Amino acid sequence: MSERCMHDMVVEQCVDCAPAPEGLVKHVFVTAGGSVFHRSSGCKALREGQHYALRLGMENHPPRRVVLAEARGEGRGACAYCFWDYQPA
Repeated sequence: MSERCMHDMVVEQCVDCAPAPEGLVKHVFVTAGGSVFHRSSGCKALREGQHYALRLGMENHPPRRVVLAEARGEGRGACAYCFWDYQPA
């Protein structure tokens, strides 16, 4: 029988309790207008993307912390700057 988490789910199926894939972290940062997730809200690529959007007159969205599973479920990829050594399976 599989181990159950504090949410009474199988650990590997719970977005809060499942371990992060090797090379990733459990919580990441995203913006409403972005397509990738970041290791920190201070990521250089994230800041540059926001500055670029401002220069183009686009709306700027503050980073928000989410569970990795949520970001991946939205179809987001890993930021190449934050996760330079991550190789998706």
